[in-house]
Amino acid sequence: MNINAMYIFKGINQFNTFSNFTEQACWKIEKQLLKERVEKYKTEEFFLKLEHDFNIKKLTIWELKQEEVITWIDTILLLRRILLQLFKRGVNVENINIIMEYPLVFGNHMRSDYLIIYDRLIVVLEFGMFNQDEKRSEERYTKKLQESINYRQIISNSVDSSMCVINYVMIYRPEYDRAFMRDMTENIAYNNGEIDLLSKFLMLNIKKQDELTALKQLEIVNLST
Repeated sequence: MNINAMYIFKGINQFNTFSNFTEQACWKIEKQLLKERVEKYKTEEFFLKLEHDFNIKKLTIWELKQEEVITWIDTILLLRRILLQLFKRGVNVENINIIMEYPLVFGNHMRSDYLIIYDRLIVVLEFGMFNQDEKRSEERYTKKLQESINYRQIISNSVDSSMCVINYVMIYRPEYDRAFMRDMTENIAYNNGEIDLLSKFLMLNIKKQDELTALKQLEIVNLST
């Protein structure tokens, strides 16, 4: 696939095989500051691989911040849970392509977190984490939403008008406090709720694509008589 990006996954099996390191490492979305998490994990093989794979692709003119690698792993873990929800809801997840760290061709060196591709559907998916109060959460969401709208518009202007390009932002919370070695149960419940909402949103738009197939349209015509 001749698309410039950090990774491109064809279906859930490819993505799950790649991301299995999160299970092996028992990765948790920790409350600790990103800089502190970098210091703890920067010598791990999976951290070094992600860092290397990004740098070798030369996707940006900007130097990679190691804190970004931590957020990649967090969102990879979340995406595994999202795809599992879609699978449980009966979505054909093998027909979903996932593009990670996509540099917008006409986007002044900006990059989208993920593109979720299904048939003629492109979902610009952005993640953001907040680790403080509700006001900061709202500010974080507004900022990420504007970014995703901008990315969606740039992609829409670049592809054929028959493509459906939409955007979604998921703000997530830390799920584990390493200092006290305890799960943050309220935040886990919050994230699970957001995952449920996102999976419903994706399923709705995937269903719309399925209903545009020629056979489905003929079926709808026959049912209307």
